[in-house]
Amino acid sequence: ALTGLVCMAIAYITGFALCFSLDMKVAGIHDLIPFLLIGIGVDDIFVMCNAVDQTDLNDESSLRIKQAVKKAGPSITLTSMTNALAFYLGSKNSAEGLSSFCFFACVCVIMLYVTMLTVFLPALVWDSRRVFWGIPDCFFLCCCKEDSKLCCCGKCLSVK
Repeated sequence: ALTGLVCMAIAYITGFALCFSLDMKVAGIHDLIPFLLIGIGVDDIFVMCNAVDQTDLNDESSLRIKQAVKKAGPSITLTSMTNALAFYLGSKNSAEGLSSFCFFACVCVIMLYVTMLTVFLPALVWDSRRVFWGIPDCFFLCCCKEDSKLCCCGKCLSVK
């Protein structure tokens, strides 16, 4: 989840940086773009994680990710590109504020797609490997044992 939020922040920052480098202007409505990115980004995360969850846990992580990307990749690509295209077409509007908002949103949606593939997907690969190797989900911050009082008291441990 944290990696997904980082992806959304990177998409927002890089999208705005690209638009500012093209001398685009900002209006008050541009404050809504982070919420737009959160909605699209969370959907992408759910689709990818669901595709990974539907694979066999006994398979090696590289095979699980390949199967998940085959299943989730087209839907994420299609939704991101149709969103970007819709915003691009909206940027051709004669209203300056709306046109600017749509152009910024188009660029940010494209950057979100790129960051999901270059930042979130590798994190998902790492997590899939962690599950395959049987490493607990505590980021190695504590000794995750049943008698440990530091972090999760062994609640993150499972038979899988």
